[in-house]
Amino acid sequence: MMRPSHPSHPSHPSPSSHDDSPVIVCLAHLAWDFVWQRPQHILSRLARHYPVLYINEPHIAQQTTGDPYLKVVADQDGVTAYQPVFPDRRDVLEAWREVYVGVVQGELERRGWIEKLGDRWTARRPIILWFYTPMPAYFLDHIPAAVIVYDVMDELKNFKHAPRNLAEREAQVLARADVVFTGGRSMYLARQSQHPNIHQFTSGVDPAHFAQALRPDLPEAAEIASLPHPRLGYYGVIDERLDLALLREVADARPDWSLVMVGPLAKIRAEDRPARPNIHYLGQQPYERLPQFLKGFDVCLMPFAMNEATRFISPTKTLEYMAAHKPIVSTPVPDVVANWGEVVYIAADPPAFIAQVERALIETPADRADRQGREEGILARSTWEHITGEMRRLIEAALAGVT
Repeated sequence: MMRPSHPSHPSHPSPSSHDDSPVIVCLAHLAWDFVWQRPQHILSRLARHYPVLYINEPHIAQQTTGDPYLKVVADQDGVTAYQPVFPDRRDVLEAWREVYVGVVQGELERRGWIEKLGDRWTARRPIILWFYTPMPAYFLDHIPAAVIVYDVMDELKNFKHAPRNLAEREAQVLARADVVFTGGRSMYLARQSQHPNIHQFTSGVDPAHFAQALRPDLPEAAEIASLPHPRLGYYGVIDERLDLALLREVADARPDWSLVMVGPLAKIRAEDRPARPNIHYLGQQPYERLPQFLKGFDVCLMPFAMNEATRFISPTKTLEYMAAHKPIVSTPVPDVVANWGEVVYIAADPPAFIAQVERALIETPADRADRQGREEGILARSTWEHITGEMRRLIEAALAGVT
C-alpha cells in the first residue's frame, strides 16, 4: 500500500534550455508516500512520457517561524512529489490561496516551465494541469495550462469532514476541464451530462505484482503465518467506509475464523474498531509486501458499509484480489455488483456475509476453475498499462486541439 520514497533534491533543468514537450502538474489530496493507489499507478506510468510534478494539499506545521516551502517526498522515475509545508502563522493561513499558488508558481518558474511577462505568467512548455481534488480550483486562473485534466477517483463530497463548498469547486473544474476521467461507473453516470469529453476508466491492476501470491516459493507474511485458518483478509484504509459492526458480528459468530485487517487508520479512532481476539490489525504495509499477505488469505474481504461514502466507490483492491485468484466476499457496493458481480460473492447483511464466506471456503475445483477463468478475462482488459495508454491518447488529442 505504500511505495518506498527516496527523498532527494530534484534536479531542475536550466531555465534557459528550450524544450517544448508537455509536462504534468498534478494537484492532489493524497500524500504520494501514503497508500499506493490510483494517482500513483497512473502518474508513475505517464511519467515515462511526461515529467510529473505531484503536489499534495498543504500541511500546517507546528512551528510558527519560517517560510512556506515544498518538501520533497519522492523524486524518481520522472515523478517529483511534494508536500507543501506552511508555518502555523496568521498571515500565512489568512492568505492560504495566494501562498499555495505562489510556492507552486515559484517551483514551475525555477524549472523553466513558466515565466512572467509583465503581470502575466506564460508557459514555456505545454502544461497538463491535472486535478485529483477540485478544492484548489483557483489554480485554474494562475497556471497557464495547455490542457486541464480532472480525474475523479472518489466522490469526495460524500466523505467524512468534506468541505462544504467542494461541489461548487468541482463545478468550476468541470467547466474548465478539457478531458474528464472517472474511476468508476457510478461516478461516470453522475457526471456524464456535465461534460462533453468524459470517459470512464475503472481503476486497474498490475496483475503480475499480485499474481506473485500464486508462487510456491513466496513466503507468507510473517505477521500472519502463525494465525489459524481459515483466514479472512482485508487490506486498505480503515475508515468510515468500512462496516465495523459487520466485522464485529462476523468475528463473534465465527470465533474460529481469523480476520486480518491490513492498513492505516483514517478519520476514525482506534477505539472505534471492534476489538476481538480473532481480529488482527496489522497497520500499514508496503505495496511490495501485499502479495505475501494475499498468499496467506483464504478469502478476501470487502466489508464496506452501505453509506454515502461508498455509494460511488470502485475499489481497486477487487482486481488485486482477483490477480491472486482468491475468492472475494463483498457487501453490495453498486460498482462491485455492476462490474464484478459474476466473480464476487455478494452479501447484504451479516448472516448472508457469513454464509457467502462459507460458500467461498468450500468452492469445488470446478467452481474455482470457472471463477478463475472469468477473472482472467476481467484482468486482461483492466491493466494499468492499458488504462494509462488510453488516457494518454485522449490527452494527446486534447493537446493537439489547442496547438
